[in-house]
Amino acid sequence: MQRYTQFIFLILGLLILQLFSACKTIKTEEPHYETSKKQFTRSVSYVNIPIEIPLKVIENKINEQFKGIIYDDDSYTRPTADDIKIRVYQNSRIGVVAVGNELKFTIPLKIWAQGRYEPCTFCPTIEKQTVFELEVYLRSKVEISKNYKFKINTVSDGFEWKIQPKISIGPINIPIARLLEGVIDKQLQSITKEIDSNVNGLIDLRQNIESLWSIAQNPILLDDSSQTWLKAEPKALLLAPISSNQSALSIILGLETYLETFTGNKPILFQKKPLPDLKAATRMSQDFTIQIRSELSFAAATEIAKKQLVGQEFHFKKKVVRIEDIQIYGKGDLAYVKLIMSGSLKGELFLSGIPTFNSQTNELSIEQLDYDIYSRSVLVKAASWMLNGALQKQLQQYMRYSFDNEISSIRNDLSSRIKKTKHKNLFTLKGNLKEFKVRDVYMAQDHFDIVLDVQGNAKIMFDSADF
Repeated sequence: MQRYTQFIFLILGLLILQLFSACKTIKTEEPHYETSKKQFTRSVSYVNIPIEIPLKVIENKINEQFKGIIYDDDSYTRPTADDIKIRVYQNSRIGVVAVGNELKFTIPLKIWAQGRYEPCTFCPTIEKQTVFELEVYLRSKVEISKNYKFKINTVSDGFEWKIQPKISIGPINIPIARLLEGVIDKQLQSITKEIDSNVNGLIDLRQNIESLWSIAQNPILLDDSSQTWLKAEPKALLLAPISSNQSALSIILGLETYLETFTGNKPILFQKKPLPDLKAATRMSQDFTIQIRSELSFAAATEIAKKQLVGQEFHFKKKVVRIEDIQIYGKGDLAYVKLIMSGSLKGELFLSGIPTFNSQTNELSIEQLDYDIYSRSVLVKAASWMLNGALQKQLQQYMRYSFDNEISSIRNDLSSRIKKTKHKNLFTLKGNLKEFKVRDVYMAQDHFDIVLDVQGNAKIMFDSADF
């Protein structure tokens, strides 16, 4: 009887021992929060603003001002006693061409001259008149000042006689070239000032540029369903070297700006920046980069994971682990998965992995998922059978979050808007998208921050040439 009782106690002891060994309870240290070491830096974008000023506009304005007689000396004695009368008038339209950043003017002039000659005191006065033609050349360097004023500075570039001017009175040839050249040089000083005055007041860039600068700061709704907004934060306006073609002056301004997308309520614009001074640039990029920022809160990621994993059982030969709860959060630059388990192993485990975005599938995933250092050290002592990598691999398959619908919607809307967008008969935006590429995934305190770079090029065309 005593041996039988001892045998019973031995069996019970073995069962209790097996029970305890079959269901171990562990407790691990929860990782402490750390801020991300990654620093998000915004990329500067450039949107070109090409402005063409037709040469005909300048030519017509100048020809409105200069018509008919330019100089009239109808006296032989005034302003000096030179026995010559001179009248200078415009022969035909002033022509304007452009070379690089210079305007070149050709002014065709006709000169009427009359001279008199008295052979002796008692002899009759002999008078003779003639007409000469010449072309006067002017050149102007075109500049845009820092306050967006169009400015030219015109100087003489010489003139060309078609026939050397002289008056033949009987046997006497009176050369008048020197006299006429003095008159022309004096008149050119007045003409160049008049041209500068008329052309400089003809073109007002500031008003249109100021409107564009203000409009650019207004957030644009890209996708109504996801409430995705495009926000520009302009930094500067740049001026490329002025060039020209056969028909127009070409002025290219560059809008230097940050471009980002935000999801949620319309971004608050506290105060618009005033138009800054124009800066000169030796080169002008046409490329822009829009930073698309999509957020996935840890709470939302946790809810998705709970639907997929809570209640699932994972088998390790004769042992079974059941997921009772799960939580996703971030620590430093890593994503963490907190598991609450029952079954052959009871307690909490922490796994960490690298948040990664796949631009081919538009999925956020947690890669290289593995036990953190504290959980691993506990498992080495209490449940080494869980260190074979099976649980990590299976969990990693569930750590995927799709952004395909959201990104496809943004891509399509951006493409259509950038391809051609007209704004209130003031300007038209034209451009194209080149590629979407992943910048990085950043860990905020309560969410994943996925940043995509959308690259392309664009320009803004003013709809009216009337400046």
